[in-house]
Amino acid sequence: MALLARQLYFEAVKVGDELPPLVKPPVDRVQIARYAGAAGDLNPLYVDEQFARNAGFPSALAPGMLAMGFLSELAADWLRGARIRRFGARFVKIVWPGDVLTARGRVTERRFEPSAAYAVDIELWAENQRGELVTRGLCTAQLYYSPEDEARQRAGQPPLAVTAAEEEARLAKLSRAQPARRPELQPSRPGLPPPARPPFPPPLPPRPGTPPPPQKPAPAPARPAPQAAKAKAARPAKKPARPARRPAAARKPARKVTAQATRKKAAARKVVRKPAGKKRR
Repeated sequence: MALLARQLYFEAVKVGDELPPLVKPPVDRVQIARYAGAAGDLNPLYVDEQFARNAGFPSALAPGMLAMGFLSELAADWLRGARIRRFGARFVKIVWPGDVLTARGRVTERRFEPSAAYAVDIELWAENQRGELVTRGLCTAQLYYSPEDEARQRAGQPPLAVTAAEEEARLAKLSRAQPARRPELQPSRPGLPPPARPPFPPPLPPRPGTPPPPQKPAPAPARPAPQAAKAKAARPAKKPARPARRPAAARKPARKVTAQATRKKAAARKVVRKPAGKKRR
């Protein structure tokens, strides 16, 4: 039962599921040398610093298969015992000593294959501490559909055959069987009235034979304000009125200017010049 509880089944996998990221410690030269020796890849670029500098690299580099091994570790831990059919990777960027690699993955497809086989495709990639893509891969695995399917196959019986239409019908039936959840009341913001709570429990229906309760008369609709009052209220305040002009009868009569009066004024304005004195010698 412990194995069944830890097993990953096809019915629990959905397209778009994210694999938990796997963060590895910084890559060091001891790890590079051990991996190169275990893989049989005795390239001097991995262990000889001077040889790597002479080849044009700033320092020794890590094998590309090391990042691919991190991706396979992530996929194997998440699938938990499923059969891996295919695994491939493509190297995008060089891994240097001191890089911190993070392996990530996402389910891209799930398929109902013939002969009651169920497969999933997982997209995998690794990035360094700067967020740069280092390695990209793809994994295809075959899973048991459910614990019942695993028990049947381990007992030597034929696998459990389920189609996509049957799975959709089962999920729709389960969603209808679940009770509807009551909407949760969100806390009101400060300054706003609290939301009204629905009546609970609901009121009981009236008993047969009882008269209906008297209904309150509906309030009379408010009369709309007359248009004249609205227009008067909307007008701006009047400016102070100017003082009225005096009537024509109260005004002073205009004086007639004659030619004789004009000559008298001109004669009065003339300045009488005094005779100039004798000049001194």
